[in-house]
Amino acid sequence: MATRPRRIVARPDPKDWGDDELMTLAEAANLMWPLGPLSASSLRTAYRSGLLETVLLARKLMTTKAALRGMTEAARRPARERP
Repeated sequence: MATRPRRIVARPDPKDWGDDELMTLAEAANLMWPLGPLSASSLRTAYRSGLLETVLLARKLMTTKAALRGMTEAARRPARERP
């Protein structure tokens, strides 16, 4: 198992992070989905698909909890009605 990013070890509870606080994609995946199903690779795919809002800072893709929430809301689909 991969090691968790230092900042996530220091603050493992998502409530301790501000909605607009920047984090790397690895930090975001570890913070919000520590046991899966999403990983940093999944978030990069969402970024390339235009689903995840990011910031490129010091050649690192970074995102926020608010952007992650927006991504999941945009992907949400209504339940299918049963016949």
